[in-house]
Amino acid sequence: MSQLLVGQTLNGVIVGTLYGIIALGVTLTFGITGIVNFALGEFMMIGAYVTWYLFDIVGLPYPVAILPAVAIAAGCGFVADQLLFRFTRNNLINGLLVSIGLISIVEAGALLLWTTTPKDMGYVLSGAFRMGAVSVPRMKIVVFALLAAVMFLTYASLSRTWIGRAAYAFSQNPEAAMLMGVKTEILQSGVVVYSTALAGFGGALYASLYSLEPAMGGLYILKGVEAAILGGIGSLIGSLAGGVILGVTEAIGSIYLPSAFRDAYGLVFVVAILLYQPSGLFGTER
Repeated sequence: MSQLLVGQTLNGVIVGTLYGIIALGVTLTFGITGIVNFALGEFMMIGAYVTWYLFDIVGLPYPVAILPAVAIAAGCGFVADQLLFRFTRNNLINGLLVSIGLISIVEAGALLLWTTTPKDMGYVLSGAFRMGAVSVPRMKIVVFALLAAVMFLTYASLSRTWIGRAAYAFSQNPEAAMLMGVKTEILQSGVVVYSTALAGFGGALYASLYSLEPAMGGLYILKGVEAAILGGIGSLIGSLAGGVILGVTEAIGSIYLPSAFRDAYGLVFVVAILLYQPSGLFGTER
């Protein structure tokens, strides 16, 4: 039983980083644009499918296939921002409705291009690390390391660079930031594009582990929003922590209760935390 617990915990941590990368995009987008972008899961799906196509059909090496996949996801994010999201800045309801409508459009396009047949890349990196009696696939360890590194680099960039400080200043006081010379339109568009690039990167790594289907984005955006709320909206480290906690909770819960209730474990845990800490584990009261 202890081996099962350890194995499920490790799997939960790895899946949790996928939740966390989406949660990071949700936090960044909401903090700068005032929009909860529920379409981020679709950009994850775009990154996953493009990676699969370039690797499995075109025959590019997997690391090479990731780069254009992320670029295409970011490019789609830029188009969506210029055509749709820039007209909904700081309007939570309109932004939410636009992002939900975008989900339907992107999923319909994915169905036309790739049909409902699940796509599988097979093995990108074979072998497993053994930790006593528990073995973890090498690719899962690589995915966890890459996602965690990107999230920590994002945190470091936002805390130590001028652009990061400008973004933080804008999130605290938009008017003062504008008076100090922050180009708000460029900043907001840049954050939207970067968030979609993060989602595309998460999708590119997801494709190396699991099979793909057009509706996959819907599940991950819900988990990402849960993780962002759990960690505390506005906290970048909280995004990773919230994702990992959510992933581990689901993994451990599936040992004791039927897997059909898997999606409920995280919601119950989020509600329990918010009853005692309404701003999330790492959030601050406003």
